[in-house]
Amino acid sequence: MPAPKTRAPKRKRAPWALLAVIAALVAAASVHHKAHQRQVKVDQYWSTPAKLSAPPLVVLPKTPVVTRLPFPIGENSGVLWNLNNGQLLWAMDPHLREPYASTTKLMTIYLALHQLPLSQVVSISPRAAATPGSDIKMAVGNRFTVKQLLYALMLRSANDSAVALAQADQGHVAKFVAEMNQTAQSLGMQGTTYGDPDGLNPHSAGTAWDLSIIARQDMQNPLFRQIVRTKSTSLPYNPVVTNLNGLLYLDPTVIGVKTGWTGAAGFNLVFAATRQVNGQPVTLLGVIMHGQHGFPPEYQDAEKILNWGFKTVKGAPTTAP
Repeated sequence: MPAPKTRAPKRKRAPWALLAVIAALVAAASVHHKAHQRQVKVDQYWSTPAKLSAPPLVVLPKTPVVTRLPFPIGENSGVLWNLNNGQLLWAMDPHLREPYASTTKLMTIYLALHQLPLSQVVSISPRAAATPGSDIKMAVGNRFTVKQLLYALMLRSANDSAVALAQADQGHVAKFVAEMNQTAQSLGMQGTTYGDPDGLNPHSAGTAWDLSIIARQDMQNPLFRQIVRTKSTSLPYNPVVTNLNGLLYLDPTVIGVKTGWTGAAGFNLVFAATRQVNGQPVTLLGVIMHGQHGFPPEYQDAEKILNWGFKTVKGAPTTAP
């Protein structure tokens, strides 16, 4: 449906809000500059990357409203869904296969939320403590509850937390990865393979379409939504843990969801927001993959996609008939 000709006046942002946005962007840029510096360690960790296979493509069950947005973006592929009625609003090369990087953790948290008691205490193993990349500096023998590990996993994208959760669930990381792959197939993620629970292994790869499948599953869990929209929290041995997702600081309607970066993957982002449309709350979920310009530009692309998406659904039914 076309957007209405008139728009409600924009709310003025308070100066402190603008300062918060600037601070968040600076922090995000700093974090991912450090991530680039750590790439050598990651490459050493996976010295023989697995070759990406090419699973059969999934046929789109629904035709998107558009395949080309009315503005340029810096990513290779993406999708945008209206979660209220299941409408696919936009799709650009949705079956292009790319490494997932830390968006792999959307499957890790899915399995952990379904299979581990939140109050279970996990003792950090040498393997978990030695996991390279983003982390919360866990030491061998540190003790966390599963719920605390989930916050570390999604706010700081902690690879050590991903390994700890995998070991808590299945005893061995390899068994957990096998379950990740089985679950992906059962959910219809036919373009996806997983090589680890954290996303460092480039064999953890798939498509924007598949990422939207697991993200839609995760979004059905209230605790998941609570975790990914949390801007900061306190954890054992870490008095202040802030969320790396800069989009949360740009737009108060954003729920999350997950960032991801490696040298092979580029910059990936899964995002969602809820806004009022025709008096009803509407939630949109999007995925953009393999951006090359860093996270501040990728957050801006996501915000443009969300703004376009909410304009597109205005005047259209916002719930399934």
